[in-house]
Amino acid sequence: MADDNKISRAPAYQRVENDIRSRILSGALAPGAMLASRHNLAREYAVALSTVQQAISNLITEGLLETVDRKGTFVAQTVRTSDLAVAHANISGAPDPSTAVVHSSTGATFTSELRLGIVSTALIDPSASADVGSMWARLAIRALEQAFSAAGGSSYFFDRYPASLGPYTRGFDDGNAVSMPAAIAELRTMGVSAIAVVGLCDSRDMSDEVLSAVNIEEIPVVYLSWHEIPPPLAQVYYDNRYAGYQAATHLLRSGYDRIVMLRPFEEQWLDERVEGVRSALRHSRASQRILQLFPHENNRSPYLVKASTESVREMLPTLMEQLRNEPLIRTGIIAPNDDIAYVVIESAAHAGLACGTDFGLVGFDDDSRSCTLGLTTVRPPVEEMGEEAGRLLLRALRGDKQGLQVRLRSHLIPRASTFSKTAVHSVVEKQ
Repeated sequence: MADDNKISRAPAYQRVENDIRSRILSGALAPGAMLASRHNLAREYAVALSTVQQAISNLITEGLLETVDRKGTFVAQTVRTSDLAVAHANISGAPDPSTAVVHSSTGATFTSELRLGIVSTALIDPSASADVGSMWARLAIRALEQAFSAAGGSSYFFDRYPASLGPYTRGFDDGNAVSMPAAIAELRTMGVSAIAVVGLCDSRDMSDEVLSAVNIEEIPVVYLSWHEIPPPLAQVYYDNRYAGYQAATHLLRSGYDRIVMLRPFEEQWLDERVEGVRSALRHSRASQRILQLFPHENNRSPYLVKASTESVREMLPTLMEQLRNEPLIRTGIIAPNDDIAYVVIESAAHAGLACGTDFGLVGFDDDSRSCTLGLTTVRPPVEEMGEEAGRLLLRALRGDKQGLQVRLRSHLIPRASTFSKTAVHSVVEKQ
């Protein structure tokens, strides 16, 4: 009898193959019996069509199945003793000969196995160390690949932005990219068992393009994103409302009397973080009046036109003057991201103010500079997103399609920019 643990760890095609083989050997499928169509078998086993085709092909090679032109696939009428010996050996877990799959454009050859296809909605540039979106995507992909390699599989990344299509323009740029449907079609020629779409550095949802390119009942697909997308795609994303909640809660617990939320431009994720800040105030029973949106709702138009660090530089002297005029009010500032937090630190220095002493500061992203500058920041759970996406896909390949949406929480990393009131007092006393 087969070892259940070995079977559960086997690639999807091998599990289908083992089940059909067992039914033949037990007599449940009699000689001459016709198998269901490959499409119906894929639905029955909740796997990709290519997975079923590979399992059937291996059983035909073994001599347990045979095909009849334009009629279908049947259990072989006569099975040799040698074939039965091979069948029994295979179902007990002995390795099968694998079939080669040739990449349609590169000619690279891969052995058939549990294979993850990965494609990104935007360019992932390994040389752009300051590009936070690229950094997040690389970390998430690494975690995804580890999940599949631990299950005995492999991965293949399809680059939608080859150099032959021209230079990439920062932001969401499909003018020089392979279309998402074409990229997914290419992954399918690789015989992938599942597909991960990494959307951690995009500016719009591409789920419609994904759904137009693949039947998700045949091949499991998961979308990793910084925002929630509509069903039916399986998704892993992080909660921007909770990220705002964490930032505000940390400032309140550190003894800050006022929270200034910088909102110099219009973005859905920024509005969600403001909602999270308001929830933190409500749950801590603090007055909503201690929250100041900057610039004020009625005075935002000059800055909304150009959502950049330069526009933030133009408006910050007003805030710095306010901090200088009200030194007794401990103010904690929440910046939209680390980039803008660095501009705040720079502007404060020009005004003779020190971050962490004269005011507190929280950013978002935890980019490569935040540690050295001592910036308290909220880090997206990018590695966990990759791990969860891998688990979702592996579960779907086993037929378990429950829990198709996973929402994760970010991590707040306290540093010197938000020293608590107690810590500040203890430093003063020692001096």
